[in-house]
Amino acid sequence: TMRIISGFLMVYYFVIITSFILSWIRTSTPGILKFKGFINTLTEPYMKHFRGISWLRFGMVDFSSILGIVVLSFLLFLTQNLAAGVFPTWYSLVFWLILRIWGFVAFFIMILAVVMLFRLITLYAMKGSKPNWIDSIDRFLFPLVSRFLGIFTNKTVAYPLALGIFAAVLIAFRYLAGWGLIELLNYLNTKLNALRVY
Repeated sequence: TMRIISGFLMVYYFVIITSFILSWIRTSTPGILKFKGFINTLTEPYMKHFRGISWLRFGMVDFSSILGIVVLSFLLFLTQNLAAGVFPTWYSLVFWLILRIWGFVAFFIMILAVVMLFRLITLYAMKGSKPNWIDSIDRFLFPLVSRFLGIFTNKTVAYPLALGIFAAVLIAFRYLAGWGLIELLNYLNTKLNALRVY
């Protein structure tokens, strides 16, 4: 029974992830709109319980859908362990939560790095007048880049070079911090498992 529930949650989890990705796509193609509508009919009964949570809204960005994904991911984690005949320990739940939080942080770090690299390419690829959306990206990125470089130097750094440096630092931090976190949690898990034996 638990394996059936776990399998159902796994499928539903991927449906919700698909819905989350499709929500970022703006299109008027009838086929895609029809598919998005079908996916929304499947996910809306669950996701509607997480909408409108004020403390998950930051300006124009609403993180309530992420909470819905985290809750479903947690249920999936529990059912997978129970289906395997293993009841999760308190520290395995804590480690799981830490890894989920880091996963979302790492995702947004990579998105930011990709946007910076994209803007760096457009600086050399686009000549003449810039579209309005490029100006919007610059208004978002320039303060971040300036504050970051201001930590290390008072000298003026060219915008393209600053974008490249910051993007490289973000990518390196994402992978090094992720590796370090996994190693630390594995070490703690081994030590705590050893204590349980005694």
